[in-house]
Amino acid sequence: MRISRFLPVVVLALVAAVVTAFSLTACTGKAASAGIAPPVAPVTVDLSTPQASVRTYLQFTSFAYRMANSDLATAAMTPDEGVRVDSYIQLNREKDRGIEQLLLSFTERGVSQEGTRTLVAAAEKWRYRYFSLSKLTYLSPSYDASYDATYTVVRQATGWLVDKVEAQPRGTVK
Repeated sequence: MRISRFLPVVVLALVAAVVTAFSLTACTGKAASAGIAPPVAPVTVDLSTPQASVRTYLQFTSFAYRMANSDLATAAMTPDEGVRVDSYIQLNREKDRGIEQLLLSFTERGVSQEGTRTLVAAAEKWRYRYFSLSKLTYLSPSYDASYDATYTVVRQATGWLVDKVEAQPRGTVK
């Protein structure tokens, strides 16, 4: 399929357009006065292996949460996982908030593959905070959270895509 070869280029063009739009907003002074750092767009879509797909998913999902736009992460996930990511973003939008998160550590704990389906188990540590979408000001301090996560990754025509995420927090998540 011709479109699948150009999917990473299309995603990067979309990301560049969103970052440009956000930067123009920042030039008006609204974002700069609020002290919110500009978003960092992911630059690589790597769906060549289940492990690379998980890392791509984490980068693009973090960016989608930061921009409050689930469309920015669709290249790395199946439509079913896209519904879950979109639901979380919509919940946050209803509360006039976005989430800025940074993956501090990612340790792969095991991989098991059965045909076109692979489970990737990992231990993760994140730093995150919420901000107001309308005021572009932070609503919370930075929090740290750790998870034991299992990613179900499936082989599709475009490469490996995250289909489901199960995460168990190790401690309190705010």
